[in-house]
Amino acid sequence: MKENIFDIRNIYRISEDKKRVYIDIQLDFYREIYSVWDFSPIANRDLDEDLFEYLEACAVEIPPKYKIVIVFHIPHEIRDNDKETKSIAAYKNFFNYRIRRIKAQQNNKSKSIFLYLLLGIICITSSILINRYFPENIISIFFSEGLTIGSWVVFWELFYFIFFARAEVKKEEKIMKRLAGSDIEYKYRSAN
Repeated sequence: MKENIFDIRNIYRISEDKKRVYIDIQLDFYREIYSVWDFSPIANRDLDEDLFEYLEACAVEIPPKYKIVIVFHIPHEIRDNDKETKSIAAYKNFFNYRIRRIKAQQNNKSKSIFLYLLLGIICITSSILINRYFPENIISIFFSEGLTIGSWVVFWELFYFIFFARAEVKKEEKIMKRLAGSDIEYKYRSAN
């Protein structure tokens, strides 16, 4: 039996020049774009969590060779160019804020790397010094082994961040940049 191979054309519309993929989103009101709990000015509002997760999943699913175009389909009767302009700016602000937050977290974690390294070296050095200069008894063995285990835990955190977490953060930042750079269009439908 032949495996189902993911074909982007079965899920998304693709432009005639095959350079853009359209993510179609049906709305009844402009307010549906934003979080129901966020009453801050439009320029600073968070996107609806479900919409954000959907867009994030689409950005992962759509190959990078395509430009993403988000198309909001709304009833023609509520068309408001001013709200559209503000919502596009709010959309860009939301993703630019997410990018800044990711970079700040990455900078904080990078600063922690030095502390993990220093703490690991102190723990392993202390363990070696205890083994070398203190008589072998239950207390010195307890502290020595505890410091050795502690150093490995700290070094693992350091190793995890350098080789795994950093790649995940970069991937997340890349997705946010892709969504921030996506084009946004409004299409109008009759209110049948």
